[in-house]
Amino acid sequence: MIEKLLETLRIKRKVLIQTHNNPDPDTIAAAFALKNLLFNMLKKRVTIAYSGIIGRAENREFVRECQIDMHIITKLDLSRYDYIILVDSQPGAGNTYNNKRMPDAIIDHHNLRSISQYAKFCDIRINYGSTSTIITEYYKELQLIPDMNTATALYYGIKTDTYGTARRNTQKDMDMISFLFPYISVKKITKIESPELPRYYFKNIKKAIEQSIIIQDLIFCDLGEVRNSDLIAEMSDFMLRMRDIKSTFVIGKIDSTCYFSIRYKTNKKSVGAIALAIVRGIGYGGGHMKSAGGQIPLKSKTYEQVVEILKSRLIKRMGIENLEEKNI
Repeated sequence: MIEKLLETLRIKRKVLIQTHNNPDPDTIAAAFALKNLLFNMLKKRVTIAYSGIIGRAENREFVRECQIDMHIITKLDLSRYDYIILVDSQPGAGNTYNNKRMPDAIIDHHNLRSISQYAKFCDIRINYGSTSTIITEYYKELQLIPDMNTATALYYGIKTDTYGTARRNTQKDMDMISFLFPYISVKKITKIESPELPRYYFKNIKKAIEQSIIIQDLIFCDLGEVRNSDLIAEMSDFMLRMRDIKSTFVIGKIDSTCYFSIRYKTNKKSVGAIALAIVRGIGYGGGHMKSAGGQIPLKSKTYEQVVEILKSRLIKRMGIENLEEKNI
C-alpha cells in the first residue's frame, strides 16, 4: 500500500497531514511518523495540522519530548496544499475539521465509512488496534529504520491505543511494538507517562467522584462544564478501575458541544456500536470493542436534555434491568 501512496506523492508539491480534533497519541504519532517517512523517501516537506487543543498533560509532554511540530488548521491556507492525508479518522466521523474538501488519502483503523471509498488512496484496517501500527508497518515494508523520536512516538501511539482494560490489541500491534522497541528512548517514554499534572486535574477527579452514580454495574458520570474533552476520556478510564464495575460512561460540555466517553472491561459488547447507536439523529459517535466516544452539537436541545436522552438510550442498549441509582 505504501508504495502506491509514494508513487502518487512524487509529483505533489505541498502535502498536508490532518489529525482528528483534540489529537490523541495515536493520531499524533501516525501523522509525525508519516511526515518523516515522506521526507526520507521523497524529500517532501510536509505540514501536520489539527483542530481543537492538545489538552492531556501526557500528550503535551509527548509532543515536547518527541519534538513534533503541529499547526492549528484554521491558521493555514488549505488551498495551497495539493494533497491532504487524513490519519486516524474518516470523513463523516464528526471529529475532524470540516473544510468541505474530501481528503485525498485516508489511513485509519476504525470501521469503514461509506464516503471513505471515494478517496484517491484508502488504507483502512479495522483489525488493527491503532493507526500507528499501520504506519510502523510501512516503515518495515520499506526497510526504513525510524529515528529515535519517530520510533518513540510510534511506540507510544500504539501502546496508548492497545494497552489497558478498555483497549484491544492484535498480534500485528504486538509485532510492530517489537519492531520499534530497539530504537525507542525509554527515558522519553518515562517522562511522557509521568508528567506533572495541573491542579485542575485533581479537582476534576474530585468532581467526577461526587457526580458519579452506579446503575447496576455501570458508572454514569455527568461532569457538566469541563476544560477539555481529554478530561472526559481520562475520567472514564479512571473510573473503570473500580471493583465490580463493568463499564463507565462520562459526559461533559465544552462551549456548545457535548462530549462523552464509554469504556467496557470485556469484549462482550462493542461499545463502538453502542456509541454510534445512542447518538443516532443527534450527533456523532464510534470506537472499538471496549473503548468509544462521541459528540453532540447543542443546537436544538439543551445539554441537560442531551444527557437524559443518552442516559436512557445507553441503559436500554446495555440491557440494564436494575435501574436503582447509588452514589459511589
